[in-house]
Amino acid sequence: MEIHTSNEIIDTYASMNDLEKQLGGNFYRCHRGYLVNMAHIAEYENDSISLSNGENIFMAKERYNEFVKEYMRYLRNGGTAGV
Repeated sequence: MEIHTSNEIIDTYASMNDLEKQLGGNFYRCHRGYLVNMAHIAEYENDSISLSNGENIFMAKERYNEFVKEYMRYLRNGGTAGV
Protein backbone atom coordinates (compact mmCIF):
# COMPACT_ATOMS: atom_id res chain seq x y z
CA MET A 1 0.00 0.00 0.00
CA GLU A 2 1.12 3.56 -0.65
CA ILE A 3 0.58 6.60 1.54
CA HIS A 4 0.65 9.87 -0.41
CA THR A 5 1.72 12.93 1.56
CA SER A 6 2.31 16.43 0.27
CA ASN A 7 6.05 15.68 0.09
CA GLU A 8 6.48 11.98 -0.57
CA ILE A 9 5.00 8.55 -1.19
CA ILE A 10 5.54 6.04 1.61
CA ASP A 11 5.24 2.27 1.11
CA THR A 12 3.72 0.37 4.03
CA TYR A 13 2.46 -3.10 4.82
CA ALA A 14 -0.21 -1.83 7.21
CA SER A 15 -3.80 -2.72 6.41
CA MET A 16 -6.30 -0.05 5.48
CA ASN A 17 -8.29 -0.84 8.64
CA ASP A 18 -5.20 -0.39 10.83
CA LEU A 19 -4.33 2.92 9.16
CA GLU A 20 -7.89 4.14 9.55
CA LYS A 21 -7.76 3.45 13.31
CA GLN A 22 -4.31 5.02 13.73
CA LEU A 23 -4.98 8.18 11.73
CA GLY A 24 -8.15 9.12 13.54
CA GLY A 25 -11.08 11.39 12.83
CA ASN A 26 -9.57 13.87 10.37
CA PHE A 27 -9.36 11.09 7.80
CA TYR A 28 -12.35 9.61 6.00
CA ARG A 29 -12.55 6.32 4.14
CA CYS A 30 -14.28 7.41 0.96
CA HIS A 31 -13.60 4.16 -0.90
CA ARG A 32 -12.24 0.76 0.05
CA GLY A 33 -8.85 1.81 -1.31
CA TYR A 34 -8.68 5.44 -0.12
CA LEU A 35 -8.43 7.34 3.15
CA VAL A 36 -8.57 11.09 2.61
CA ASN A 37 -7.25 13.78 4.94
CA MET A 38 -10.17 16.18 5.17
CA ALA A 39 -7.76 19.11 5.61
CA HIS A 40 -6.70 18.64 1.98
CA ILE A 41 -10.12 18.49 0.31
CA ALA A 42 -10.51 21.22 -2.30
CA GLU A 43 -13.94 20.13 -3.56
CA TYR A 44 -16.09 17.04 -3.95
CA GLU A 45 -18.77 15.56 -6.15
CA ASN A 46 -20.90 12.46 -5.72
CA ASP A 47 -18.22 10.18 -7.17
CA SER A 48 -14.89 11.93 -6.54
CA ILE A 49 -12.89 14.18 -4.24
CA SER A 50 -10.42 16.75 -5.52
CA LEU A 51 -7.45 17.35 -3.25
CA SER A 52 -5.48 20.55 -2.70
CA ASN A 53 -2.56 19.09 -4.69
CA GLY A 54 -4.75 18.59 -7.77
CA GLU A 55 -5.19 14.81 -7.40
CA ASN A 56 -8.66 13.32 -7.78
CA ILE A 57 -9.71 10.22 -5.89
CA PHE A 58 -12.77 8.03 -6.22
CA MET A 59 -15.62 8.09 -3.76
CA ALA A 60 -17.88 5.09 -3.40
CA LYS A 61 -21.40 6.21 -4.27
CA GLU A 62 -22.84 4.45 -1.21
CA ARG A 63 -20.51 6.50 1.04
CA TYR A 64 -21.40 9.92 -0.37
CA ASN A 65 -24.16 10.86 2.12
CA GLU A 66 -22.10 9.76 5.11
CA PHE A 67 -19.09 11.61 3.74
CA VAL A 68 -21.04 14.87 3.41
CA LYS A 69 -22.23 14.57 7.04
CA GLU A 70 -18.71 13.86 8.31
CA TYR A 71 -17.12 16.59 6.22
CA MET A 72 -19.70 19.18 7.33
CA ARG A 73 -19.11 18.16 10.96
CA TYR A 74 -15.36 18.52 10.36
CA LEU A 75 -15.83 22.03 8.94
CA ARG A 76 -18.22 23.11 11.74
CA ASN A 77 -15.58 22.05 14.27
CA GLY A 78 -13.04 24.38 12.72
CA GLY A 79 -11.19 21.73 10.76
CA THR A 80 -10.92 19.13 13.51
CA ALA A 81 -12.80 15.89 13.92
CA GLY A 82 -14.27 16.95 17.25
CA VAL A 83 -14.25 13.45 18.70
